[in-house]
Amino acid sequence: MRCFLAMVVTASALMQATAWAQELAAGEVRDLHFGEALFHFYQDDYFTSLSRLLMAQEAGRIVHHRDDAELLAGGLYLQFGMYDEAERAFRKLLDERSDPALHDRVWFQLGRAHYRQGKHEAALRALQRVEGRLAGYAAAELPLLKAQSSMALGRYASAAALLENWQGPADWLPFMRYNLGVALIRSGDENAGIAQLEALGRTPARDEEDKALRDRANLALGYTWLQQSEPGRALDALQRVRLEGASANRALLGVGWARTAMDDHAGALVPWQALWTRDRLDGAVQESLLAVPYALARLDEDQQAVHAYERALAAFDDEIRHLDEVMNAAKAGELVDALLLADDSERARWHWQLDELPVSPESRYLHALIASHGFQQGLGHYRDLLALGRHLDEWHERLETFGHMVEAQMLAAQQRAPVIDARIDAIDVESLIARRDELAARIEDIARERDVVGLGNDEELEFWNLLEELESGPALAAAPEEARERHRLLRGHLLWQMDRDYSYRIWQQQRALTELDGHLEEVAPRLQRVMEIRAARPQELEALAERIDALSPRIDVLRDQVALLRTEQGAVLHAMAMNWLEAQQQRLVAYQVQARFALATLYDRAATAARPSPVVEPGS
Repeated sequence: MRCFLAMVVTASALMQATAWAQELAAGEVRDLHFGEALFHFYQDDYFTSLSRLLMAQEAGRIVHHRDDAELLAGGLYLQFGMYDEAERAFRKLLDERSDPALHDRVWFQLGRAHYRQGKHEAALRALQRVEGRLAGYAAAELPLLKAQSSMALGRYASAAALLENWQGPADWLPFMRYNLGVALIRSGDENAGIAQLEALGRTPARDEEDKALRDRANLALGYTWLQQSEPGRALDALQRVRLEGASANRALLGVGWARTAMDDHAGALVPWQALWTRDRLDGAVQESLLAVPYALARLDEDQQAVHAYERALAAFDDEIRHLDEVMNAAKAGELVDALLLADDSERARWHWQLDELPVSPESRYLHALIASHGFQQGLGHYRDLLALGRHLDEWHERLETFGHMVEAQMLAAQQRAPVIDARIDAIDVESLIARRDELAARIEDIARERDVVGLGNDEELEFWNLLEELESGPALAAAPEEARERHRLLRGHLLWQMDRDYSYRIWQQQRALTELDGHLEEVAPRLQRVMEIRAARPQELEALAERIDALSPRIDVLRDQVALLRTEQGAVLHAMAMNWLEAQQQRLVAYQVQARFALATLYDRAATAARPSPVVEPGS
């Protein structure tokens, strides 16, 4: 049941995470670097999102979204299981802000973080500080978290009180009713709890999830009736459980015990024998291996009971042998890595869990453990350490590449230095100023004398010089009158044309002179800046090289720490797997002992029945 409750809170946490992300997206993003962190968050790239967010916060680049940035950082810390860092981020908000709505959001996140860690007392203390200013999924999830923490602490009456007036999404209602029913029964109010489970067990299911929950309700209801010595009612509830589903095996086992309680041992054989064809790693199936010969013995079918016990012993022996092989193989230490072969650990996902098991002998025996919340959480931490190790390996290679790049730039700077120095030395500012003054004097003379020819373009000046050359030569004087007249007209037209454009051209020259003055004013400062950059470049490259040299050992230390933590986390998961396998083996051994004892009892009873009765002599 605790695994089922964990499934409920995981589903609600996913809904809350989605709602919170949509809430952030609905507003206007006013800080570019916060928007970048959100972009990576929406891409499920949580490591990059957190890295960008922390860098932006350190540089003071998030101004308008400081509260949202702290909330996002806290949520991302939770994603990586860094609960202490998440709590520090949230408490920082509480210390710096007095916004009531923010106050409730922070305590809600803290409470959920403690709940996920299994710190139920701390979770309740944090959740009780929420004063009711939550909205949407969070408002519905708050009493669920309180109730589930209370149930984990054995405070079933408090949990029932929290759930009785619960309001929330309609698709959460079956989960609430199941939890309420369990809480009421555990608190002693069995009639009210049974009524909740009974109602849920008869509710039409909309989808596979509802069907599974209805099965769980009927299963819990059936075993509750069995404990109250009400086999008829138990049978009615257990027979409502589907024959194919997660609860089917336990339901079939319970049907058999209900029939047995009603002295219908032949009827009990039907569900128990049906279990024999199912996976023999299931606890209900293993129990049925002993239950069938027990029922046969109660029916005085001793020979069939003996065969059934022998069959059960063979099955137990076979599974114990397989478990020995699996445990020996698991001791090689590759079990945890094998689980993640098909997973992309570079893509962080909110509430990650392993979706598919690898095909291996170990998976058959460990699927229930792997599906548990504790193992999934530990495997998620191991997966994060794998990704972090690869990230540090990449940065180790990048820093080495950056070091080579800096060395190449330092060498290139040394090689280019003489050329740059020569070009700088070739710049004669005084000569440029003198040439400017000459140009300004020329423009001033043209303006004073209105020398239109002085501003003519290349084509006009070429034509003008040709006309002047003809006029000064003997050829024009000896030419006919018509030719001299044409020369006069061409010269006059050219002068008119240059005079027409004179005003615009002199304005252009004066404007160009003004622009030149501006450029000349900038030459000296720019030249000084170039010389400063030229002088500072070697120091900048050396500082960058020193920074790279300082980061490389830090990266190496972090790589060693991550490798050590990954080894330790892998050892924890491996120990969990080995303990699980050993527990299965011990349970099989216990069943084996029971089967042998029962078999010996049957043999003894058969031997007693076959022994002839002593003859009593008359009068003796």
